[in-house]
Amino acid sequence: MKKILVAFLSIILLLGTVGILAACTKKETTDETTQTGGNNVPDVDMSLRTDTQYGLYWYGDSGNLDDTKRSQENMPVEYYDPSKPTVIYSHGWKTANDEREVLSTLSKTYSVTSGASGNINYVAELKALGYNVAFWDWFDYAKDLDYLQNEIWTIKTVEEAEDGTENYKAAVAALDGRTFAGEFAREVYAVMKNSTNSETVFIGHSFGGQMVTAAAYTLYKLSDMGVITNKNVLPARISLADPYIPGARLSGKMDLIGEDTKCYNATKVADAIEYLNRAGAVIDLNGAMTGLTYDGYYFTTPEKIRTEVKTKLMTNTVYVIQVNLQNKYGSVGDVHNISRDFVLTSFIEGKKGNMTGCVPNLSMTAAELRPYVGREFEQLGNGFDISGATMKEILSEED
Repeated sequence: MKKILVAFLSIILLLGTVGILAACTKKETTDETTQTGGNNVPDVDMSLRTDTQYGLYWYGDSGNLDDTKRSQENMPVEYYDPSKPTVIYSHGWKTANDEREVLSTLSKTYSVTSGASGNINYVAELKALGYNVAFWDWFDYAKDLDYLQNEIWTIKTVEEAEDGTENYKAAVAALDGRTFAGEFAREVYAVMKNSTNSETVFIGHSFGGQMVTAAAYTLYKLSDMGVITNKNVLPARISLADPYIPGARLSGKMDLIGEDTKCYNATKVADAIEYLNRAGAVIDLNGAMTGLTYDGYYFTTPEKIRTEVKTKLMTNTVYVIQVNLQNKYGSVGDVHNISRDFVLTSFIEGKKGNMTGCVPNLSMTAAELRPYVGREFEQLGNGFDISGATMKEILSEED
């Protein structure tokens, strides 16, 4: 029964859940300012908390999965080299029985694909390609599917969380007036503020897709506000692997940027993606358990609202339906996690030059991928066969 419930909850991804949406209201609060260089710059608390059970961990040049260092200013160069490009990954929801995720192929993916996925240490591969690599770990607080969007987007007090689950209350207490997106942004800024390389890529799986979207949104807003002056801190690329966007409401202020947020979760995500695209970030959205098949399946809210959000998402991303994975592994269940490994593996194999027959592909730079934004594709091929993967554009009748 539990497996059925998990499958049911997981299927309510992205476009299927954009059905219960409303316009998102927001207002920036920048009352407290300090004078910097003659310009009014908001006074925001960018201080790090490094004694928490969540955080951004940077991998050493050894490539070993257990060789990590928590974010800090003046990071040792073997963990962060400001001249190198950077990949930062976030995991998503975790059940009470899940093991702590590491940045390698999931054992279930290897099993379900009968080894076709390979058993890859993504850290070692990315380090060999010359990347800084970091992992956003929020495992201890990622176990309550009903409240994760609140932990990511809006500040809550312990009193406001009183009616929630024990895991949610623990997260709110640990955050202590902050949000996960805000903490993610603080740690990125502390480590990368002197970066001289403009290639930064955020990759998020499932609820981690929301995490990296919210963190990127916060960083870009801080840049707009003048708090961040080095544009290399901002992710040029954002890859979403089967992002999970539930039909829940948000209410409260955002950390660091002070926006009042009162809307449906999916509306906020769609608005953030639109803003990021206009601000210069290039976003690819890769759906295995999502796609138009599930649009409105579990919800009966007005089609007009569903259409508005769906249109905003598809207009502002390179939108990919992973038909190759659906056809081989099904469109519900294990394919959700397989999507995670296919996205990570595609990025690496593309950088190695092994996806020349698949255009667009996830290894492309922001400039190379920009012409494909606002277009919809089906990824075709034989399951996890990376070398044989191709893209077929889905054209409208007008095209």
